[in-house]
Amino acid sequence: MANPVPNSGRAAPMRNKRTGAAWLVSFDYKEGIYWHEPQGNLRNIRRSYASPQIDPKLVPAGTH
Repeated sequence: MANPVPNSGRAAPMRNKRTGAAWLVSFDYKEGIYWHEPQGNLRNIRRSYASPQIDPKLVPAGTH
């Protein structure tokens, strides 16, 4: 599967395939890391975090 997050820095909507929770994932090309930002009510529970790869539990929003 092609990388669903563009290298331009623009955030792509993703969701957790197990829970359905919404996330925005963007790529910081200067640092070479992916930023994961929770959306909606999830922001009260989880914090944004950086990772060298996209979390494997996340899939592009709108997919099964």
